[in-house]
Amino acid sequence: MKIYRSFVLLAVSAFAVTSVHAQSDQIVGAPLSSRPSSQSIINEPTSETGSFIKKDPVYGLKFPLNKTYEQLTPEQKADLHAMYDSLPGGDEPPFPLEGLKPVVGAIRKAQAQLKARGELYLAVTVGADGKVKQVADYSSINNPEMTKFAASILLMTKFKPAVCGGAPCVMQFPFNLKLRGG
Repeated sequence: MKIYRSFVLLAVSAFAVTSVHAQSDQIVGAPLSSRPSSQSIINEPTSETGSFIKKDPVYGLKFPLNKTYEQLTPEQKADLHAMYDSLPGGDEPPFPLEGLKPVVGAIRKAQAQLKARGELYLAVTVGADGKVKQVADYSSINNPEMTKFAASILLMTKFKPAVCGGAPCVMQFPFNLKLRGG
């Protein structure tokens, strides 16, 4: 049974990596040795993103994994909004349509095999249609395959689009997860 699980995980990983390579222009990043630290994410406001992520986001798994944006409490929504430098009242950031559980679950399964260590930090650019347009990598992971796998999972994730001035807009979603080698 353990061999079967390993085979299934490898097959899913191969599919995900193949999907990433097919969409290679959507993943942005430099080699690990030349990457900025996870706290130096590009922090330039642009008209394309509607808002921008704070320079030092405080994020981990502080949001319930099994909740959609609409199911978050007002306090949890306020914590999510606080991750952005300038998110006007009434505007909403993007959030995984089915919550964080499917994304984190897939990453945990891969982590069981890859045993990566470090901080996984990805900036996910979500379009006004809820589709991921790009994933930028600012991780400090000791295993680049984990970063590629996580990026591919996020590329395939459908999001609730951000709302700017009452209309869907493009905005980044910060995804941060600390990994222990297992």
